[in-house]
Amino acid sequence: MLALAHAARYLAETGPIVLIGCGTFDRVARSELAARLDARMTASLRSRLASLLAAYPDADERRRVEGELLLPLYCYDLVEPPAEGGPCDARGAEESWNDMLRRQAEGVYPAAFGSIHVPVLMLHGAYDPHPGRRILEGLRPILPQIEYREWERCGHYPWLERATRSEFYEVLTEWLTQHTERRSDGPE
Repeated sequence: MLALAHAARYLAETGPIVLIGCGTFDRVARSELAARLDARMTASLRSRLASLLAAYPDADERRRVEGELLLPLYCYDLVEPPAEGGPCDARGAEESWNDMLRRQAEGVYPAAFGSIHVPVLMLHGAYDPHPGRRILEGLRPILPQIEYREWERCGHYPWLERATRSEFYEVLTEWLTQHTERRSDGPE
């Protein structure tokens, strides 16, 4: 999501874009995401999530633990868990998301992405709760050059999923090589 927002603002500096497990840009896709997550939650997980505020008064620590608890809902069959990304910034994450929602409500996004003319590839796992095909439907009218690749036995982190890891890297490397070489040869 942020890659597209950045590209729309800095067109001259933008090369080919790869979206991996892309976020939602409309209410329909967000509703589908919420429904998928809800369907995967157990009573035990709901109880543990409900107790986080009391157990973790620090917002950053609470968000980190929440991410750990929710991780299985996003994954199909991980080879390894995602690497720690450093300290969690709950406030920054909330402000960024609220800004994205505000800009969507104002009609800025995804409309601004229409100015992006570089190649765009969306790589997605079918098991990812983010509804890839629904997100693609919303982006295709604005980004007609978008290409889409989806893997069945794959969640939100295709580079960490047992069934897709190798193929993910092959597809990504081949596509970036092809589109980076074109760019260095001149405009398409």
